Amino acid sequence: MVHRQYLQEWNRLVERVGLENAQQFYTHVSRSPGSPPSVGSSSYLRGKAGRPKWIGYSRTIHYEISGAGRIDYQWTNEESSGADSDLHPVVRILTMDLNSH
Repeated sequence: MVHRQYLQEWNRLVERVGLENAQQFYTHVSRSPGSPPSVGSSSYLRGKAGRPKWIGYSRTIHYEISGAGRIDYQWTNEESSGADSDLHPVVRILTMDLNSH
């Protein structure tokens, strides 16, 4: 699920980085967001920018998505949408910068 704030940017992802790179990112965050990606690179941000924004979440991970930009995210294995709901994994995209850097 993509927050409406980022929907337009998310829809540009395939256009900007290509279908293969977009699928590699999706596979990475859906299967193993806390591990290094099998293709490409990621690193934990340092300092204040890297701190978890929510209790139980990881530090911020900076994912290099081809030469076209980066996606910063945090993840948790135990998010609940309410008192009666089950715990489930969640990845929150913090920033998507699809401009060359």
